[in-house]
Amino acid sequence: MKSMFQYFAAVACVAALTACGGGSKAPVAVVVVQPAFKLTDTVVGTGAAPKSGDIVVINFTGYLYDAKMPNFKGLKVESSVDTGKPASPFTVGLGAVVVGWDQSILGVAPVDAMKIGGKRTAILPANLVYGAATRAATGIYPEIPANSPMVYDFELVDVIPGIVIPNVPPPTVLTISNDVPGTGAVAVSGSSVTVRYIGWLYDGTRADRKGPQFDVNAAPADPYALVLTTGTGNIPGFVNGVIGMAVGGTRTVTIPPDQAYGADGKSPIPPNATLIFQLQLVSVK
Repeated sequence: MKSMFQYFAAVACVAALTACGGGSKAPVAVVVVQPAFKLTDTVVGTGAAPKSGDIVVINFTGYLYDAKMPNFKGLKVESSVDTGKPASPFTVGLGAVVVGWDQSILGVAPVDAMKIGGKRTAILPANLVYGAATRAATGIYPEIPANSPMVYDFELVDVIPGIVIPNVPPPTVLTISNDVPGTGAVAVSGSSVTVRYIGWLYDGTRADRKGPQFDVNAAPADPYALVLTTGTGNIPGFVNGVIGMAVGGTRTVTIPPDQAYGADGKSPIPPNATLIFQLQLVSVK
């Protein structure tokens, strides 16, 4: 790759006492020259290639970058190969390990993503690995100093496609789903009722569309009492969602913003939020 990934990091300022007078010299900055990001395929795979969000299984060995070595591989500092089994599976493309691993496996133009069975060597500047952090020595492996560039050998063992749930837009009208039919009195406009409920923000990426829960009144001893008319402090969608229920019944109601809190919202409900309520009708007067 071009030198866009190359930078200089100053580390390890050391104060030294002078031999006379006990004074101290100005700190001296030690400069670590960072190599350019580079990917080299040593074996081209023939299986599936991962995409961001997929789960990958890899073998890897990591070395401190050493410009004096012909292959730039200095001290070995981590390795799944040494354990005799692949590294723990992880989701690629989301920074689950380090950004440099994602870029190495998924590729950066003009280098394509790895394929199953493929092997690749990556030279990674420190900002794509552990950055300014120091990683302590572990077991047989030495410390990884701050601002250390790295060299990795990767082997792609397997790819497990990620599960993608489409972002389904919320409905624009009040939507009612009767979950359990009631057998008692029916609530009509103007009725005084008690209900139990749970409220969620709508989330189109979730299978059940239920995002963060923002309110709940599900305790058996203290159901919520209201009169089924608008202008009484209850949002229209909640009132209209209860009308037509029979005592003992439950239903799920999806309420668009214009029948909820609209463009203003109401903490903790953000502006223009679609709401989902699970309702149980306890009594009708």
